[in-house]
Amino acid sequence: IADTGATLTHELDIINAAGVELTSGQLEQLKSTNGLRIHADAAVETNGGPVPDADHVKLIGADQLHAEGITGDGVTVAVLDTGMWYSHNDIKRDLQGNNKIVAQYNAQKGEEENAPDKHGHGTHLTSIIASSQISDNGNVQGIAPNVRLINVKAFGEDGSGSYADVIRGLDLLVANNNTYDIRIVNLSFSATPQSHYWDDPINQAVMRLWQAGIVVVASAGNTGPDAMSIGVPGNNPYVITVGAMTDNYTPADPTDDLLASFSSAGPTYEGFVKPEVVAPGGHIVGLMSNWSSIATAHPEYHDGGAYFTMSGTSQSASVVSGIVALILEAEPNLTPDQVKCKLMSSAKPAIDASGELFWLQARPITTLPANAS
Repeated sequence: IADTGATLTHELDIINAAGVELTSGQLEQLKSTNGLRIHADAAVETNGGPVPDADHVKLIGADQLHAEGITGDGVTVAVLDTGMWYSHNDIKRDLQGNNKIVAQYNAQKGEEENAPDKHGHGTHLTSIIASSQISDNGNVQGIAPNVRLINVKAFGEDGSGSYADVIRGLDLLVANNNTYDIRIVNLSFSATPQSHYWDDPINQAVMRLWQAGIVVVASAGNTGPDAMSIGVPGNNPYVITVGAMTDNYTPADPTDDLLASFSSAGPTYEGFVKPEVVAPGGHIVGLMSNWSSIATAHPEYHDGGAYFTMSGTSQSASVVSGIVALILEAEPNLTPDQVKCKLMSSAKPAIDASGELFWLQARPITTLPANAS
């Protein structure tokens, strides 16, 4: 790169790569280098979009685990997204009032710093996973309110990002895995596949995380219901890819639960069945500031205070990230492969819009005996 005179923008050690800005002449010079693979820095976007209210914590049975004292305590979850509303007490504090944000990183700048969420998407997802807000009827709003959080901002105020920024954020997580004991990373975004999954740069980085013992939860994408519509990194066979189901506004009645029409479907180009599970993703209520760009654009879905109603496989993925945190608190020695197996084998059948048996609906084990393993 130095020999061509191109500008280095990102050091991407996680996949032995770098991000560069270069002219067409410099590109041709690099193409002549033996053993070098070159990828365009493609666009990536978050997988969320507004619609209306479901009690997702009760829907998956997490409230029963809360009653047993299982709240995600001691498990570190990284959310790589648009940042988070880190000053909001229900995100910043656990149920005991302790600060649970252990690190923040701005992958767009390549710096460790406070990473505020001007878009709203990342905050919404984080609150689904980890909000410690108690509702008027005494229920916790987050699935795993006592987790430790790492905030990685890789997307801007408009919800857009780039491969290089995402990979730089993933690189940070691998580099600091031992420092923070990161167990889960939530990736609620997608990009259009342009190669085999193993050749895609984001997927290469994601596989490094999985090898490092980090459970990767990815959204399927919102371009369904057509087949072969799963995006990157959801098309990676190693990760847990999550589609969205809706409770049809009747959370107490599971008989009318359906696969959401927008939820992307498999198989992948290589023939893998995806997603592995589906989870609540329709009209999910979560925290979001009223000055964020989503809330400003869609005030009809904001309560004017701190809550926004949103639908998407982004929300479904964050539900599953919360479930995984509960699993890992109960069984901390599980590997990512074992977590994925437990999650799929303990899920219940789901139904698609035609009434046919479809994928699996994620849910945690709702009863755990003392000292269960």
